[in-house]
Amino acid sequence: MKKYLYHLLALTLMLTLVWGCQKDIEPDDEDDLTIPHRTLVVNDWIKDNMNLYYFWNDKIPTDIDFTKEPDSEAYFYKLVYKEKDKWSRITRDYAALKAELDGEPVTMGYRPSFYLVGDNKVVIVVGYVYPGSPAAEAGLKRGDIILSINNTNLDKLNYYDLYSQTGYSVQLGRLEGNTLVNTGTSVSLTARVTITNPAIYHTIIETGGKKAGYLVYVEFIAGESNAFLPDLDNIFNEFKTAGITDLIVDLRYNPGGEVSAAVHLASLIAPREVADNKEILISLRYNKGLEDFLRTNNYTNQLYYRFKSTTANLDMDRVYFLTTSGSASASELVITGLDPWMDVVKIGESTYGKYAGAWVLPDDNEEWAMIPIVSKFSNADGYTDFADGLPPDYEIDDDLFAAVPFGDTSDPLLAKALELATGKSGSAKSLTRTKMFNFPIIVPDEMKLKNNLYLEGFASESETVRNHAH
Repeated sequence: MKKYLYHLLALTLMLTLVWGCQKDIEPDDEDDLTIPHRTLVVNDWIKDNMNLYYFWNDKIPTDIDFTKEPDSEAYFYKLVYKEKDKWSRITRDYAALKAELDGEPVTMGYRPSFYLVGDNKVVIVVGYVYPGSPAAEAGLKRGDIILSINNTNLDKLNYYDLYSQTGYSVQLGRLEGNTLVNTGTSVSLTARVTITNPAIYHTIIETGGKKAGYLVYVEFIAGESNAFLPDLDNIFNEFKTAGITDLIVDLRYNPGGEVSAAVHLASLIAPREVADNKEILISLRYNKGLEDFLRTNNYTNQLYYRFKSTTANLDMDRVYFLTTSGSASASELVITGLDPWMDVVKIGESTYGKYAGAWVLPDDNEEWAMIPIVSKFSNADGYTDFADGLPPDYEIDDDLFAAVPFGDTSDPLLAKALELATGKSGSAKSLTRTKMFNFPIIVPDEMKLKNNLYLEGFASESETVRNHAH
C-alpha cells in the first residue's frame, strides 16, 4: 500500500543529537496518577514533532506542560500559532485519513456547498458528483439543491452533523425566482468505499475554428501506487492526439492535496522545454533548524520541486484556470508555479490563499496522525505569501444555484475562457439573478482543514544518516 505517512526517523535521530535527548515517559510517573500513560506518550510525540518540524516552532508557547494536558487533541491546538496558521490539524483516525489520501474513502461521493438562507436556515448545493459513487447511482447531480436531510431542516447548529452521517435521505428543492421550494423528490444515500479519481470530467470543445481541451480536476490525489496519474496522462494524450489549441483546467472546487499530483499536472501543462529541463516549479522554506539540517546534508529534494519530463506533455504556452475561493493550496501551487514559465489566465473568483505545505506524521501505533505546517513555498520568481488568494484576471461569480453540467458552454466561466481562446463571445448565462439574490456561503471548519498541501515527508531510508546518528 502506498506510503503517505512518513516516520522521519533519520531526521529525528540527527536533530536529537543537536537538540538533546527527550525524557522517556515511564508508566509510574507521578502525573500518570491522573493522566493515562498513553495520553502522555501521545503528548510527548506531539511536543517533539512540533518542536522539530513545525514552521513556526519559535512561536510555540513555552509555558505549557505536556504532562498536565489530559486531552491530546486540545494540547496540539494549544501549540499552533493561530495568528498565521489556519491549517495544521491532528486526527485520531489514521485509517480514515489514509483512505482519503489513497482515494478510497468511505463517502456518499458528492461535494457539498453550504449556503445560509435568512438568519438560520442552511441549504446544500451539489458542486459535483464522483462517477460510480452512491450519489451518482442515486441520481444526484451538479446543481441539485438539498433542503433537508431525513426530513429535518438544516440550520447553523445541525447542518454538518446531519450531512456527515453515513446513511440518510435528502429532500430536494429548486429556486423559483427568489424562493426555494420543495420538489417533493427524496433521494436515499448510503456511504461506502468509493474510488475518488479526481479527474472527474474532460472533453474537447470545438468552437471558432479552434479546439479546447477542458478538464475538471477536483483534488490533487495520486491514488494508491499512483494509480490516478496514468489516467491524467491518458486524458492529455487524448488532447494531444486531437490537436487542441487551448487548455482549460477547472479547479473551482479543488482544495488541494498531494504535491506529487501537483507536480504531475503542472508537468503535463508546461512548455516542453521547461518540463524536459526540469526547471524549478516551487522552492520550500522551513524553520531554521530544519532548513539548516536539510541544506547542510544536501537534501535538495526537500528544498525544491521541479517539473518532470513526460511523454504526455502538451507543450502549451498558455493555460486558462477556472477558480473560486475553494481553489486552495496545491491548486494555487500549480497556478503560481506555472506563472513564470507561460501565460497563465485566471477566470472566476479569488482563490483561497494558502502558500504553506504540511507533512503527515503518524504516531507509532498508527492511531493518531498530525498534519503540521512545515514549510511555505514560492515559485521560481520568489512569489509567495498570497494570504488574500490569487486574484482572477477576469472576475466572474460562480453561481451554483444556476449550475449547468460540466462542459456546457453556457457556463459563464467556461464561456469566458472559450471567448478568450477564440476571440468570439459565447452563450454564457446571465448573472443578473445572482446579483439580485445571493446566499452567503458557509465553510465548516472540517472542510477548511482539507485545504492542504501534503508534501513528501523526509523518509527514513538512509542507512548513512542512521549510522552517523548512532
